[in-house]
Amino acid sequence: MDQEEKSDINELIGLINSILYTKALPPNITEYTDKYLSFGKLVNDLLAIRKFTYELSNGELTHSLELRGYWPGALKALQSNLRHLAWQTSMVASGDYSQRVDFMGSFSTSFNSMIIRLNELTENEKQHIAELEKNQLIIKESERKYKLLADNTDDVIWLLNDKLKIHYISPSIEKLLGYTSEELEGKKITETPLSFLQALCEDNTSFLKTDKKHEPLIIEWNQLGKNRKMIWTESLVTIVQSNEGDFIGFLGVTRDISERRKTEGLLHQAYERKKKNDFFSLIINRNYTDDSEIKDLALQSKIYIPKYFSLLFLVITNICFEEDTRKQQTIDALIDLLNKKEDTIAWETANGIGIVWSITKNTTDINRNNREIEEAGVYIKYISAYFPDIEINIGIANYLDGWADFSKRLKNAETAIKISKQIWPDQKVCHYENCGIYQVLAPFTISNDAQAYVNKMIGSLIQHDINSGTELVGTLEKILSGLSFKEIGTQMFLHHKTIQLRKQRIEQILNISLDSYETRMALSTALQLMKLL
Repeated sequence: MDQEEKSDINELIGLINSILYTKALPPNITEYTDKYLSFGKLVNDLLAIRKFTYELSNGELTHSLELRGYWPGALKALQSNLRHLAWQTSMVASGDYSQRVDFMGSFSTSFNSMIIRLNELTENEKQHIAELEKNQLIIKESERKYKLLADNTDDVIWLLNDKLKIHYISPSIEKLLGYTSEELEGKKITETPLSFLQALCEDNTSFLKTDKKHEPLIIEWNQLGKNRKMIWTESLVTIVQSNEGDFIGFLGVTRDISERRKTEGLLHQAYERKKKNDFFSLIINRNYTDDSEIKDLALQSKIYIPKYFSLLFLVITNICFEEDTRKQQTIDALIDLLNKKEDTIAWETANGIGIVWSITKNTTDINRNNREIEEAGVYIKYISAYFPDIEINIGIANYLDGWADFSKRLKNAETAIKISKQIWPDQKVCHYENCGIYQVLAPFTISNDAQAYVNKMIGSLIQHDINSGTELVGTLEKILSGLSFKEIGTQMFLHHKTIQLRKQRIEQILNISLDSYETRMALSTALQLMKLL
């Protein structure tokens, strides 16, 4: 064995030790895996086992190991046991205390003891809860029977006889609805303006009379007050019986729940907003390409999405919010307003508001493009009617059937707004399909290379205009537009020979020839990029 082979053996041993004991792989490992193929196979196997072991140690039980043999087999057996243990743990968490573990020695004993103890505790807790519920029922029944009618309570306490006449109603009815007790007592409920009492006539009286358990009935009702103001009321109604058990009337407590209903409505709106935000964030981040998957996700979230749709992006441009809370409240209100519009789904994105607008398929591209721009204007008018101080811009994405490339389309709609602000600042609506060459240039502007390219191509000309007060950059743009010297001179109020002299000066400063097609194209690109920067 020569010295080189000995050196290789030592190096190979060192590489194996690196794989086994260090996190980073040595940079020269490919030199030896290519040189010794059998060693390369060994390294690949060790790396596969190493990755599998690492994933296993981090609790990742889904990673697969394709190797066979003693060591890989033992690891895969451990993975299988851990998967089963995870499943057993989930079953225990769901209340199945029949699970037992028998493959992990002392852990199995401790785990099984824990399950037995949990079962005992659960049964004890159930018994305790049953006792508490029983005691609570006794207490509630006692309160129902013996609680005095308090005239100074904010809640309205009332008593009806078996003929549905108002036998008693507390004075707090005047605070709630504006009517006095004297105006109401002694009258049948059908002779009063109290619609929350008349609601008892809608099959509720028979239910209360025949229900042997005599469970209280809760009625929520929209009630008109004497001041013509509508409020939401909640009435808790029970039957009243004689000592012999005969039905003699109804006892009820009514309160104003308008604020609660308002809060519930706000919570529901917040829930709907979050549901839409989560749904669209999911399909944007995962970039689904299969429409059926997206439809299934939408059905699970109870969001009904159209098959054909236009995609819009909306930003607020004129309001600077001093408080994040105020900003979020405005955005939330705007989204709620948009979602009330027909054929519209709106949700919040990181930089604005996304809008899905349902359309019909049987339109040409030109008609669809114009219709989308027209509808974007309708959205602006719709929002302005409710938020007159808000100014918005809307970008419209390129059209594709279905939900493929949804994330990219939304990004294109946002890009359309950025292009519009730089190129057409007075334009409130911009369609990505109408952005021409700026579709290609806009993504390039986010890198430092864009500014570097502009500086390289026309930087010296820009600096000359700044230093000398000339208009050579503007002249260059008109020359590149294809106009004749005479036409340019007419537009700039200059003689056409002056334009020729300017052309020569531009060529001297930039050290180029404007007769070259490649040069003209490169300069045009730089000029368009400059507008976007």
